[in-house]
Amino acid sequence: MGSRHPKTCPPSWTVPFSSYAEVTDMLREVEVACILRGNPSDGTVNLAAVSRCLHELKRPDRAYRSIHVTGTNGKTTVSRMIGALIRAAGLTVGVYTSPHVRHFRERISINGRPIGEEELVDACNHVKAFLDVRGLQLAPFEFLTAAAFFAFRAAKVDYAVIEVGIGGRQDATNVIAPELSVITNVDYDHTEMLGETLEQIAAEKAGIIKPLTPVLCGPMPDGPRAVIFSRAAALKAPLLVSGQDYDVKEFVRTGYTGRCTLQVGSAMHAGVPLTSPAAFMATNASHALMAYDVLRRRDLVPEIDAEEIARLFGEMDLSACCEVLPGTPTIVLDGAHNAPAAARLTAMLRTTFEGRRSVWLVSLCREAQWEQVLRSLAGTAADRLIVTCYPPDRAVAPQMIAERWRAYSSVAAEIVEHPDAAFRRAREAAGFDGVVVVTGSPQWGGYCRPLAKTSIAALTRRP
Repeated sequence: MGSRHPKTCPPSWTVPFSSYAEVTDMLREVEVACILRGNPSDGTVNLAAVSRCLHELKRPDRAYRSIHVTGTNGKTTVSRMIGALIRAAGLTVGVYTSPHVRHFRERISINGRPIGEEELVDACNHVKAFLDVRGLQLAPFEFLTAAAFFAFRAAKVDYAVIEVGIGGRQDATNVIAPELSVITNVDYDHTEMLGETLEQIAAEKAGIIKPLTPVLCGPMPDGPRAVIFSRAAALKAPLLVSGQDYDVKEFVRTGYTGRCTLQVGSAMHAGVPLTSPAAFMATNASHALMAYDVLRRRDLVPEIDAEEIARLFGEMDLSACCEVLPGTPTIVLDGAHNAPAAARLTAMLRTTFEGRRSVWLVSLCREAQWEQVLRSLAGTAADRLIVTCYPPDRAVAPQMIAERWRAYSSVAAEIVEHPDAAFRRAREAAGFDGVVVVTGSPQWGGYCRPLAKTSIAALTRRP
């Protein structure tokens, strides 16, 4: 997916990591170097180097069964849902997702918990030892992918649910031999790397399909769907299609949550609770439940009953993914970083908060489709936009966002440079009965989540 890495390593890579802080410092250092070279900071630059590294580590990715998940949106949520279902069956499961919300360790979870600092340092040192000997360097995502595979082997997981970083065909994760592949959807994102048309993007995502391996195909237009179908047919991969083999039969919003009926094969799961009022969350749940059912029918996982399935979805932690925190004002957290995700968010807001004063609290990342996201947000009935800068090393300058917003909307835009002050200002501008919508990136949503929970807790303690 572009140029190769330099053959020399930075001096900071010549000795083992002694702490988690050293790992994160290195990852940030290399992330900046990737950005300056015009490479994706959270994607794959050299798949061959990843394959070589894993071969030297004696293929840790083959020590357990795996499931591969790609798609323009929803893949993190679907991966977590699949992991929860497998865990409920009594198996040990690792889940690898990106990007993180608060810290790198979230990307590698084992039985629903982020990997410990010592375990992550150990895994990273095994990868680093290979790099030091060979004089190679991996991009941050490539490095973490290799470390995740090693960490899962060390933890003796039964399954690993692996989320693609960008695309699929040339992604660092596309070295695994999964039991099942999942393509949640295909829409416009990362067009500079994946292609300008939906068919080109679909071809990249279809690259995760493996010979004779079942694949789930989510809802998408006819053009990209035909690409998926063609690839599956060429590899004789059994295809299960959303809307045919599995489907969402009903979705009902109940306050700030939802309830749905899911058809999975010949079975019907009625009244499945969801922790978000967003209708697309039911589609995510249908992917996860179908994936679990494919494994169950192949006797690869034990069966769990309908009550347990309903309990799992009703307690699912969907941090900063159309997450609604009731309060005065109500806080909505969502990590929308591309135009399709922003459109889904605005659709949820129209159905859930119509008629209430709304304030957008936005920080956008340079490598995302930030102008398209902003244009989508401008089409809503917002009362004010507040722009800030987080994370500071990756965010678009607030002045630039405010200037572009004024070209799209007549709604007032206000700049508050410090993130904490911006959050306080947004709550103040929304008022007691209003809504603050935090969006722009998963990291920004993750930053505001504890602030929102603290403000709500403070209100409940008042006499």
